[in-house]
Amino acid sequence: MADTPVTGTFCWNELMTKDAAAAKSFYAALFGWKMADLPMGAGVYTILKKGPKDAGGLMQIRPDMGEMPSHWLSYVMVANVDAATRRAGQLGARVHVPGMDIPGIGRFGIFEDPTGAQLAVFQPAPPARKAKPPRRAKRVVHKAKAKVKAPKRTRRR
Repeated sequence: MADTPVTGTFCWNELMTKDAAAAKSFYAALFGWKMADLPMGAGVYTILKKGPKDAGGLMQIRPDMGEMPSHWLSYVMVANVDAATRRAGQLGARVHVPGMDIPGIGRFGIFEDPTGAQLAVFQPAPPARKAKPPRRAKRVVHKAKAKVKAPKRTRRR
């Protein structure tokens, strides 16, 4: 993702293309983007990078995705993907993806607004938290350690 986006603002752009190799070549020459390929289920997802920053993503349109032209898709940050896509549907949008998880990344949804334009919404995954043992477990461990007596030391002669 780009610099920490605010809810309701654009946060990512993604190219869905019929020819990923040609698109990579074109955008690398045009903008100087570097590419980082990540294996993804049935294909590869390419992160477009400008220096240390992620500039967007690129993905090959696979036959199982159906017939569609190459296109750019913009993502808007939301607090709740499911609520946003549901509300878009209530307002007349045609929801294509009501909400789908990207493990370790977040959740996204895609809809087509009443004018025919497509837009995606994105909700980042919560930061990973360190698991803490419950308080009771700490007391039990502490008591168990207290009951274990250190062996007596004997002096060597």
